[in-house]
Amino acid sequence: MKKSATISAKISEEERDEIRKLKLNPTEIIKKAVQEEIKRARNEELIKKMKEVRPIILKLKLEEIVSDIREDRER
Repeated sequence: MKKSATISAKISEEERDEIRKLKLNPTEIIKKAVQEEIKRARNEELIKKMKEVRPIILKLKLEEIVSDIREDRER
């Protein structure tokens, strides 16, 4: 079983009242928000890394890549 950690967040009383009125589960709301933010941040990081390597990749010639793959397979 995964270990859990407790976090807390302050929200306005109006938001708290609305959560209660709509019978929402604040734990699930927070978990989903955290998961979505982690996913967004990872995607942003990946895009940044892709932009960094793009100039290198563009310099490569397709023929050389294919040749290297074929050569590697023959080993």
